[in-house]
Amino acid sequence: MKTLWWFLGIFLAFFILFAMVTYTVDETQLAIRIRFGKILDVHDTAGIHFKAPFIDRIEKRDKRLMLYDIPPESVLTADKKRLEVDSFILWRISDAKAFLETLNNTVSALNQIDDIVYANIRDSFAKLTIPDIISEERRAFLGSITVQTSENLKTFGVQVADVNVKRTDLPETNAKAVFERMKSERYQAAAKIRAEGEKEYKEIVAKAEKESSVLIAEANKRAEEIRGEGDASALEVYASAFSKDPEFYRFWRSLSAYENVFQKEAVVLLDERVDFLQYLFSHKAE
Repeated sequence: MKTLWWFLGIFLAFFILFAMVTYTVDETQLAIRIRFGKILDVHDTAGIHFKAPFIDRIEKRDKRLMLYDIPPESVLTADKKRLEVDSFILWRISDAKAFLETLNNTVSALNQIDDIVYANIRDSFAKLTIPDIISEERRAFLGSITVQTSENLKTFGVQVADVNVKRTDLPETNAKAVFERMKSERYQAAAKIRAEGEKEYKEIVAKAEKESSVLIAEANKRAEEIRGEGDASALEVYASAFSKDPEFYRFWRSLSAYENVFQKEAVVLLDERVDFLQYLFSHKAE
């Protein structure tokens, strides 16, 4: 029994001693061993590592790629327009020693990143107009911002994977003014289009009326010509027919005259000796 207790005591002491002289590093971490304020070594591989008890201090940092959503900042463009820029950065600790010596912790790192990214975005946007910012060329200047930010943060032991802009908006006061201006421009464009359409409509109607008048005039002219030709032909036929019997022609003409004079309910007072009535009263002479 006594041997068992001795065995348990030795095992416990060994376990405590082992815990005092070793430390573990996770796959997502890197560890810095510090002795009296001096960095001795950095371990970025997962596993168990040794340290001197009581005099060595272990600092651990996340080595994974981290996303920092930078608060929106106001910048001025080359065409003197103020924009609210919402951006983000993907970063990781590349040099743990430099990071610990310069920034020490994540809070300080984010403050430094915020300042550097804002300065680079501000300087880049100051050289661009709004059409440039919303064009396909924005990829090029965003790439240059990433490169510049990476260079600025390299001395702090920070590696930059990407700097990008999520959105760019006009400030609320400017947005209302721009919206009103855009609405006014659209109304002007619509009025211009309507005026052009009305003008074109009137031109088309006037042209159609002119063409219609010309066609009607030509049709009337042709109708009169045809009517004249018909009357001339009829007269020729009448003349040819009546020249063969002049007495019948006079009789036919008199009947036509009677038809025109003696209308329904018409009262005409004439002497029977008038030549006009010779065919009406010619039976008396017989």
